[in-house]
Amino acid sequence: MMSGVKLEALWSPIHHDKFILWGPDITLYEVSRIKEIEKKTTFTPISSTRGATVLASQSASGVSCVDISAIPEQPEPLLALGYTSGRVALTTLKQTYDPLGLVGREFTCRYPRLCNSVSWSHMETNLLAVAMEKNRNDHCILLWDVYRGSLLSEEAKVSDSASPSTATDTPRPMAEMGLSETAHCVTWANFSSRTLIASMNLKYIKIFDLRDLSNKAVTMTTTRYCYGICAEPCGGYQIASRGEGVACVWDARAMQKPLLTIQHPKPLAQLQWCPTRRNLLVSLQRDSSTLRIHDIQQANSDNKMNISDSTSSLAAPAVEAELEEQYSRGPSVIERDVSVSSAPSPLVAYSWHPSHEGRLLAVCATGALVDYTVCERVTVSWGGGGSLVWTGGGGALRMMRDDFYAAIQDISFVMKRRAQTDYGLKPDLWQNADLADDDALSGLWHFLALSKSLVEDGCIRNSPWKHPGVRTVLRSVGDGGYRSEIVPSLLPDLPNRRVTIYRSAERTRALQLCGWGWGWENALAGVERAEAEGTPCRAAALAAFQLRVRAALDRLWREALAGAAAALPDPYLRALLRFLAASAPAHPHHHAPPAHHPDLAAVLNETEMRLEDRVAFACIFLPDSKLHEYVSATSAALAQAGELAGVLLTGASAEALPLLQRWLEATGDVQSAALVAARCFTPDLLKDQRTQNWLDSYRTILDSWQLWWARCALDTWVCGAEGGAEWAGAGAGAGGAGAGGVPRQVCVACTYCGKSVAAPPGHNRPRVAFARLPPPAAKMKYVVPCSYRTILDSWQLWWARCALDTWVCGAEGGAEWAGAGAGAGGAGAGGVPRQVCVACTYCGKSVAAPPGHNRPRVAFARLPPPAAKMKQISSCPNCRKPLPRCGVCSLHVGTGAGGAGAGAGAGGAAFGSWFSWCVACRHGGHAQHLINWFKEHTECPVSSCNCHCATLDPPDRHE
Repeated sequence: MMSGVKLEALWSPIHHDKFILWGPDITLYEVSRIKEIEKKTTFTPISSTRGATVLASQSASGVSCVDISAIPEQPEPLLALGYTSGRVALTTLKQTYDPLGLVGREFTCRYPRLCNSVSWSHMETNLLAVAMEKNRNDHCILLWDVYRGSLLSEEAKVSDSASPSTATDTPRPMAEMGLSETAHCVTWANFSSRTLIASMNLKYIKIFDLRDLSNKAVTMTTTRYCYGICAEPCGGYQIASRGEGVACVWDARAMQKPLLTIQHPKPLAQLQWCPTRRNLLVSLQRDSSTLRIHDIQQANSDNKMNISDSTSSLAAPAVEAELEEQYSRGPSVIERDVSVSSAPSPLVAYSWHPSHEGRLLAVCATGALVDYTVCERVTVSWGGGGSLVWTGGGGALRMMRDDFYAAIQDISFVMKRRAQTDYGLKPDLWQNADLADDDALSGLWHFLALSKSLVEDGCIRNSPWKHPGVRTVLRSVGDGGYRSEIVPSLLPDLPNRRVTIYRSAERTRALQLCGWGWGWENALAGVERAEAEGTPCRAAALAAFQLRVRAALDRLWREALAGAAAALPDPYLRALLRFLAASAPAHPHHHAPPAHHPDLAAVLNETEMRLEDRVAFACIFLPDSKLHEYVSATSAALAQAGELAGVLLTGASAEALPLLQRWLEATGDVQSAALVAARCFTPDLLKDQRTQNWLDSYRTILDSWQLWWARCALDTWVCGAEGGAEWAGAGAGAGGAGAGGVPRQVCVACTYCGKSVAAPPGHNRPRVAFARLPPPAAKMKYVVPCSYRTILDSWQLWWARCALDTWVCGAEGGAEWAGAGAGAGGAGAGGVPRQVCVACTYCGKSVAAPPGHNRPRVAFARLPPPAAKMKQISSCPNCRKPLPRCGVCSLHVGTGAGGAGAGAGAGGAAFGSWFSWCVACRHGGHAQHLINWFKEHTECPVSSCNCHCATLDPPDRHE
């Protein structure tokens, strides 16, 4: 085809794989996948996967307009061809069977003139509207019934609706509109089956209701932008029209002014609504190689007045008033240009596919066809549970569920899975290593458990940190520290080989932190453990580093060992051979020579070995100055790289903060960073801004996941680790506060005396620094929600949250617990008072056990007190009046001496013995009794009370 020839494309509304292209000729194409097209068949590629095959073609001489019928009974597309003479003919380009006898029928007007437009109705598929040029004695809009061809009565219409008319007389139009006028374009409205829209006389847009027998326009507006009118195909009331460089959007119910006027730099050649997407309008400018997409943001909704229900006027007063508000808001539109083809040739026409979302067929000036899909603007949103949701076609929402994240091991999914298993909240630190499912994290938790046990057992003393590292125990020689003892030693398996090793108490502690110990007796356990873990090469290297070398290795040449080391795949084999090569002198003698100082840099720089093995090796074979130099350089390099193994050197000290921060930035695992801080950091480190950011972030995540138990446990741990003095008055009575404390604002009062039922201050027991186990949860102060706690709250992991808070509280220090059981309203020196307590109804004081009932607790206590040892009280300790009775068992409710614990694993009273009450009817009882009661009942257990207590709170999804 040649450039400059008018070309148009039309998809068939019912045959979705067929379209026509007309200009000088009318050609019918069938679209199919290229791989499905038979070989040796000529086709036109329209995309990378689809091709169009010509089915039929005929000359378009004299044809001025074309439209394709939506009659479902037609096996092939039925075309209505409007000619320059005013004749309208029905034809198919390829059809051997005509079930309705419509092919070949013609409709003519009384006076020949140019036919400007033909339009099939998609609702009543037998109706065909024709727009014609002006004739002073004839109408310009003719409505034909292709089945009958003449106007029938309503009775005949009902009786003959199932079969076409077989009349042989000259067909007459069903209706005629626009006497002595010109109709430029005509289209059917999609909000009513009998509403016709036409552009007339170069300045009018008229709407005709065909139910009105007067055939006069019921709505009309005057505008010079009246060409190319098209109605929104999705059933809305919007109409689009174009003029010289302007596109207008109208509301069919109020045509006084356009809803939207869109300016274009060039004249418009075509304007169409998308049939599969509401409020999406596409325009084509002349000599343009792109299509402009207009996404109208404010559109009329379907719940407004239906135009078909109005018998008087489309512009009803109610509709006008409703639209005035829309005019005042001002419709908005988002525009963008899309290039459908990589070729620079301009586009001359396009056609939307009737059913495929966003798909259109574009025609270039060269005759090339392009099958293109307009992509929607996607709005993405992350759900609180981690699900990814984005907008799809037709207003649908599409979701990517957790199964996808499990396959790619996304860190957020891994964190949630760990939080659901109480990761980081286990009583013993080594138990968290089994839940980490990561070698680096597993090694971190094992090291923290080891360093803690060494501190508690007295092996490492006078450390400022709860979890000291190698750098802490290896004091610098220049700072007035130790000097190591030089010990020349013979290799037991090689009596003629002598090496130099170094000993000191500080090196012994460093070896213990690395899991080695001093001497073969202590190192043998590590070798056996390496064999059990399935790493025999590491076990062999560890044995060699302890100077246990087999006699057969003496026959190996030094040069052969050094040359073979680089080719070995296992780092421990390489280190083993390099150590042997460095230990053996160049010229061995039969008698033991003096000790020499081999170059062990090749072994120490074997970065694929575990850090603890390299550091332990350095502690045995390096002199003091080189040892400190190596430890300092390695620590700095690991901190810069954000390697988690570097915590072995820094410990849980201030030097670990930049390392953990870099590791967090690389992995995104804020969960582990927050839990390590909550469990192992001192109060000073917890106040660091980086630590606060970790905790805040994890609390937010827990809240979004609704893991409330995990959030509560995190808060409990952090509370316990924040300092000492602040806990002196944590149990103060309601309404008061100690020096600097914040008074408790909510408490449980005694029914008789009206005072808080919390324990008086004198009943608290002392607690020393670095206690290993958490106090009862009732002694924990409330902390503003932050990072990991927030995540646990969002996950609804209440037990994990409670356990976390318990551990944090237990790690805060010694003196802080001295006043943890202070009476309601008071606080110790510098402490923050308890803010929630159970108050007696009579005296108003806390009903918690008096301070004298607390037992002393020594430092580093490793296990929580059994729940059975927690003192239960059934009366107010202040006025001795009995506490209220349980609504289920009728016994007096009671609680532990220090308040209820977070759970069975955290010490304190069991959860089933906790107070619980309804905030509406004020009836309550033991928590476990109420849980069991509401599993089978809906009303309050107290007789004559009709309160539905269990329905007042949202359902707890924790399992």
